[in-house]
Amino acid sequence: NLIDIDLAAAARGDAAANVVLKPFDSLSIKEVSEWRGQESVTLAGEVRFPGHYSIRRGETLRSVVARAGGLTEYAFADGAVFTRTDLRRREQEQLDALASRMQKDLAILAVQASASSQGGGGGAASALSIGQQLFAQLRAARAVGRLVIDLRAAQKAPPGASSDVILRDGDELIVPRFQQEVTVIGE
Repeated sequence: NLIDIDLAAAARGDAAANVVLKPFDSLSIKEVSEWRGQESVTLAGEVRFPGHYSIRRGETLRSVVARAGGLTEYAFADGAVFTRTDLRRREQEQLDALASRMQKDLAILAVQASASSQGGGGGAASALSIGQQLFAQLRAARAVGRLVIDLRAAQKAPPGASSDVILRDGDELIVPRFQQEVTVIGE
């Protein structure tokens, strides 16, 4: 026998909807096709109306920037930074894996430095010191999750063009203000 059950009514405590299950009964609860929670992206900086924007599946950067009123007259589109949560997570996993390998290599180098110090050599100890400094910097590094985009091309692209970025939940676009200055470092 196949019995349809109103789960919402059963959850409210409706005795008629609260069916008692017996041994060998099978309860099947189907997922709503393509149902997803509300997804959003963040636009910040020189956007006319910065903030969090809800997105629908397949929506593009061009359309959300247009909904936000476009860029301000002070926007430096070529300096825009686009970050993605999934990319940040994968980058951090790679950094952590590299740090683990480096830690193992430093342990081997420490043993070699100890053996060579008994023999009078200081090269391995110096390499170990440099390696430990690099390891500390690597452990402190945090992934950004930056995806290189051409914001100008994305804004001018027709719908569905390859230069327009399809957005995902958690994406963030930061458009800096145009700076009329140059920094010179070095000789």
